[in-house]
Parts: sequence; structure tokens; C-alpha cells
Amino acid sequence: MKTLTFSDARLTMTAPGEFFVRLVGICAYTVLTASTALLLISRVSQLQWLGALFVLFLGDRLLHFGEAERTVSDLPGSRVNVGQSLTPRAFRALNAAVRKAKAFGQDFHLVLLLGLSDIPDIREALRRLDIPREEFLARLTEYMERSAELRHGEGVEPETDSPGTDPVEALVIAAFENARGTNEQFIEPRNLFVAATAVGHPQVGKLFRLFEVTAPDIQEAAIFGRWRKLFGPIRRTPAMLSGFAHQPKFLRHRTMNRAWTARPTPALDRYSTDLTDLARAEKIGLLIGHEREFSTLLNVIARPGKPNAILVGEPGSGKSTIIAHLAFRMVKDQVPPVLFDKRLVEVNLTELIANASTEVLAGRLGKVVEEIALAGNIVLFLPNVHDLFRLAGKGAVNPIDLLLPVFRSAAIPVICETFPREFKQYIEQRTDFLELFETVPIDEITEAEATRFLVYAALLLEREYRIVITFHAARRAVQLAHRYFRHKLLPGSALDLLKLALAKAAAERRTTLDEATVIAVAETQSKIPIQQAGTAETEKLLNLEALIHRKLVNQAPAVTAVARALREYRSGLARSSGPIATFLFVGPTGVGKTELAKILTAIQFGSKDLMHRFDMSEYQEKSSIQRFIGTPDGERTGALTDAVLRDPYSLILLDEFEKAHSDILNLFLQVFDDGRLTDSLGRTADFSNTIIIATSNAHSVYIQDEVKKGRTTEDISDELKSKLTEYFRPELLNRFSDIIVFRNLSVDEIATIAGFLIRDVADSLRETHGIELAATDAAIRRLAELGWSPTFGARPLRATISERVKSVLAEKLLRKEIDRGNAIELDVEGDTFQFSVTA
Repeated sequence: MKTLTFSDARLTMTAPGEFFVRLVGICAYTVLTASTALLLISRVSQLQWLGALFVLFLGDRLLHFGEAERTVSDLPGSRVNVGQSLTPRAFRALNAAVRKAKAFGQDFHLVLLLGLSDIPDIREALRRLDIPREEFLARLTEYMERSAELRHGEGVEPETDSPGTDPVEALVIAAFENARGTNEQFIEPRNLFVAATAVGHPQVGKLFRLFEVTAPDIQEAAIFGRWRKLFGPIRRTPAMLSGFAHQPKFLRHRTMNRAWTARPTPALDRYSTDLTDLARAEKIGLLIGHEREFSTLLNVIARPGKPNAILVGEPGSGKSTIIAHLAFRMVKDQVPPVLFDKRLVEVNLTELIANASTEVLAGRLGKVVEEIALAGNIVLFLPNVHDLFRLAGKGAVNPIDLLLPVFRSAAIPVICETFPREFKQYIEQRTDFLELFETVPIDEITEAEATRFLVYAALLLEREYRIVITFHAARRAVQLAHRYFRHKLLPGSALDLLKLALAKAAAERRTTLDEATVIAVAETQSKIPIQQAGTAETEKLLNLEALIHRKLVNQAPAVTAVARALREYRSGLARSSGPIATFLFVGPTGVGKTELAKILTAIQFGSKDLMHRFDMSEYQEKSSIQRFIGTPDGERTGALTDAVLRDPYSLILLDEFEKAHSDILNLFLQVFDDGRLTDSLGRTADFSNTIIIATSNAHSVYIQDEVKKGRTTEDISDELKSKLTEYFRPELLNRFSDIIVFRNLSVDEIATIAGFLIRDVADSLRETHGIELAATDAAIRRLAELGWSPTFGARPLRATISERVKSVLAEKLLRKEIDRGNAIELDVEGDTFQFSVTA
């Protein structure tokens, strides 16, 4: 393991000494240039050759002008002086900051930032971070002056670095790490700028916090400055992301290795693509993230014995990108020696098996296998290898069996690629195949890695849309895509969102894409409230109880609890993990538990379709857990996880929760706690934007008996909650945001509900037929009496209204007894309801 150090004698020189060294250097080059000219015009041939040698030397120095002594990746020894990788420009900035800080008693880090802030690529980075340059310089100057005052002893000791550490050395080492992490050749001034923000200096951190910018933000924004400088008027932006990996080369198909021992492969070439050719031509190669997976893959295919790997990951997880980067590393010889001079060849399985009979397919595969064996320099890549297994189920020859000799050969590394569902369905069953391969799971990249990917992508998109993309817009696209668009993995989901935001900005003829536009597009696409609540929504949230009570009678504790949870969520005060809120509604049937869930969905979530209802009485068997999260073989996905993946902003209603199997109840421990649930295919459903309501009729007989004794639900609430442990584990009950006991409804309250339902009938009649309907208080009261049940509460009321009102109206409409423009009054005499036309 290398030990990183930094030292440079020039930093310890006096000012006259430094001036003298520079003067000697300038004089030496001046004398050498003049001598070269004189030697070239000399008539002595030996002197002319000496002059030519000097020309080559000066040309080499000119060619590498502005470069460091060594590249970041080429520092030898176990104790490395990273100063050898500092470019002259970076050293001048560092040297000037060290001398100025010492001369004026100012803070070194702040002085360095000031000196670097005028460099074009750093100015570009600040612009992308939406940091006004004038304000930044003013604040920086203010901090420098304050630092100088502190250092001159005016009351308070200045903040210094940890004892025993050299701040200059720590900063240059951090700059080296940044240059290495972003694939820079040398340590440039921008790396020093990033390092100054990353070493944890308190004043620098405080400065950037004023602009709501973190050290990782600056590191990614510096990429904008780096490539904007390179892709100026002379060199164009690359056509694709892989152009950022290396300089373009001409396309040349190489079948022969450098030892001239390989053989041509015409049959293989017909059904394949040589990825190493594409890597040489700048078509593929850039890899962001996946370091662990790539390292595992490289170790597997370079090992003796069974050099075969199968990559398993969801679409968009980066499997093909990893393979492409392998091709890039192979053409650069940045792989183990056993892979030197090899070709990475992707077989087009669709073309290989297309329109082929059993005999033809066997012949094709036999010829291809023979060529691969004779060539001796092939690494085989089989994308969507599950397609070969599917053929076996159709009674045809199984191509896998024909290829097994290749897979068993230690001389031919093979890489396959498939998806989790197909892996479970087709491949896991073939142990003879699977034992020849190392399974490498490919996970989604992190938000930080996706942000870097989007920064590179933004440089290409800017050329296409001619719109400047701020760093905050790119970062916000990643954050929102990762949270709200889980149907697709990062970075693909974030890239799609960024393109939609660019299309919106282009339609509005804007020249800059900011994060507000990204948020607006994400909100439109996801139908989830992401922006801060506007005036209309604020008014609705503040009056949510009143809005709910327009359709729900009483049950004030439950209404207050859900309204409070939503206000906390939209104001940003909800807990960071877990759903918006989880409630257990307990009480007799027909008192409004399910109705409250329906009303809440319509008011807050905007559509009744965003309530996903599960009757837990259907999940009483242990095996029914598969209906929630999917079957192990991947043939059927989970109903619960699918619902949340499809509608991340929704309400989940779990009716008769106490009837579910205990394993399913245990499943919700994780959901209630951290808001995540992984299905059988490895997909993670995020419940952080859902409200979960579980209803239960547990101990409803106890509730009715106690009510008959004259006790209210408020009186028995605590007793009932303690009795719930007979149905639910205490740790599950403790994870609910609130447990709310619904009370029985009186006949008067049932009459109010009947009025709501009659109003719904009247609204439907008016919209559909243009007929007005009004009901007398007596009619509504009688409907309530007929529709109320001591056992079922208000549940029979809808059936009563359907029988006594809606069915009668339907007959009158069909008989043309009432028509558009009429007004009808509903009244009652005894048990007979009368409909009279009043207009």
C-alpha cells in the first residue's frame, strides 16, 4: 500500500531565492534556444546534428508544456511524493497562496480559494452551482479579513488545523485523491479547489454553506469546468458518453493478436459484434460506479479453472456498461496479463438462432465453437442468455447443451447476462450450467454515482438542446428519480427526467435549466406533491378536517390524526424513513373506517384509483405471502409491491387486518419501520410516500357489549388497545403512528350520512339526465331508520337507498315518467316513499 506525502523545496525558498531559480531557468532555455539556432545554421555537419538533437528536446518540452513530471497513475515507489503530479499552473497557485498567507497572516485555504476563483474552469463550476461570483468573492474577502484579524490577536484565536498536520500537504494529497478519482492525468488547479472544500476546513465549509453547496457538489460541478474548457471552439463535445473515457481512435477490426498466433473467425464475426473494436473507436468504455462488480468480474474471468461469470441484474442496472468498460480496459492492457491481446466478442443470439432448424442451428454453433477454440484469443459475451434456455421448452434442440464444451474450457472465458426473473425461472434449475459460472449480482448505482453520470450526460444534452444545465438541476433529477420513479433504475430514470425537463425548458424558450423546472416536471409525471405547498393546497391542508367532515360523520379523533400526518408530510416535518403515516382503525363494522380511507384518497391523493385495497381475509394461509411479494420462481410478481412501484404516492388499505396470517403481519414490521419492501425479484418498493391504513373488527362484540352498558368508545379506548395484543404482536402495534377506536353511530348520525348519499344521487341525476332531486327531512330520516343496523351500523344504508330510491328512479326514467328539466321531490308516508314532479 502506497504512503502519500508531499514536499517541494521551492515552497521553502525565500522570495529572492525563488526569483533567482526562475531567472536561471529562463536564461538556460534562452541560451539553449539560441545555441540550437546557431548549431542548425552551422556548416559543420556534426554541429547540425547536435542542433537537431536540441530541437527534438525543445520540441518535446513544448509538446508537454504545462504538464507535470509524472501522471497521477504513474507515481513509483511505496512512499509517493504527489507533488510530482502537480502541473506548473497548479503549483504556481499553491505557491502564491502559501507565500501570501505567510506574508499577510491570512488563512492559507481562503487565500488559495481566492487565487483559484479567477481560473476559467473554476468560474464555470461556480456558475453551474448557481453561486454569484461577485457575492462569493465578497464573502471570501470578508472571511479572509476576519481571519487576518484573528491571527493578529484581536480577541479570539483563529481556527487552525489539527496539531501535527501540515495543511498544505493535507490539501495536496486530497487534490491528488480527487484527480485520481475523476481520472485526471495530473493535479490541476480545479483539483486544488475541490480539495480545499473537502479537507474539512471550518471557514471554507461555512462559506459554501451560505450558498447551500457541499463538498461533493463542488467535486461534481468541477467536471463541468474541466470538459467545457476542453470542448471549446477547437474540439467538439464527443458524440456519446464513452468519448469522455479516452481520446478517439480510428476504427480498425483486429482479429490477430500481437504474437500472430490467433486465427480469423468469419463464422463468429457474422453473428457477433467485436466490442474491443468499438472501444478503440470511442463507441463504448465509460464506467461510473460498479467498481465492486467490475473487480469481481475481472477476477473471475482471469482466474484459472472456470473463468466464467454470469451477470444478474434488472434492466438498466449497468450490466452492458460493465462489459463495455471491460472491452475498453482490454484495449488499454489495463487487465491481468492472461487477458492481454484478447478480443471481447458479443454474440447476437437473435441472429444466431433465427429461422434455424435443429440441424442448421447445430451446424452454426459447431462452426462458431470450432473457430473460438482455434482462435485462442476470444472472450465470449452472451447477452440475454436466458433466450437459449427458452428454446429447450419448445421441443427444439437445447443450444446450451451444444455450448457446454465451450463453458467447460478453461481457455475460453465466457460472460453471460440475464435478468433476476429469468435467472430464477430458467437458469437456476440447470445446475450443470450454473456450477460452471460465478454469479455476479449487479446492483443499482448510488445517487452520488448517478449524479456524476448525469453531469457527463448534461454536457452532451446541452449541445443537443442548446440549454445550459445547472448542477443543481442534474442533482435534483437524480434525487427525484430515485425517490419517485422506481419503475426504472438509476441513472436511466434520472436521465429520462432530465430530458423531459429540457423539453419543457426548450418549449418555454429558456436558456438555462434550473432545479425548479425539474421539480415541476417530476411532480407532473409522478402526480406526487413535491414542491412546497401553494396557496390552494395550503388552504386545503389547513381545513382538511372540515373537508373530510363534509362526507364523513363524526369520528373526529381519526380525522384529526390523518389530517395532522398530511400537514407534517407536506411541510417537510415527517420522519425521514417509513410511510407518511400508519394507522390502525379499530371498531365495529359500518362506522366509517373504510369510508374515511376513500374520502382521504379522493381529497389528498386526487383520485379514488390511488387507494389500493387488500382484503386481508384472503391472506390467511402461509403461502399467501407470495401474493404480496411474488413467487420465488419469479413467474408471478407481488400485488402489494407492484401497486407501490406503480403508484408510489397512494393510500394502502388493509381491511380486516387481524385475519391475515402471522407471517404477513411480520412482513409489515419492516414496512412500518423503514418504508421498504423487497419482492421476489429483488425490486424494492418504497412506501415513504404512502399512507397505510389497517382496519380491524377485533373485539367488536366487546365494544358493542360495553356500549350497551352505557360506556362510550372513549371510555373503553385504553382497555381495547391492550386487548389488541391478543391479535397483534406488541412490536407491530408500537409501529403504528396511531391506533384509533371508531365509535358506534347514532340514528341521527346515520340520517346525516343518508343526506350525503342522497346528495350523491342528486348530483349524478343532474349530471347525467339534467333532473333535479330534493328530499325532505322526513324521507332522509326514514331512510336512515331503515338502513341502520345495531350489528352492521351504516353498512346497509347504501343498499336501502339503492332499493328505495335509485331503483325507483331508474324505472321512472325508462318509462319516460320523468325527463330532462324536471325537478323531483322525495317524501315519505309511513314506509312508502313518494316521488313528485314539482317542475
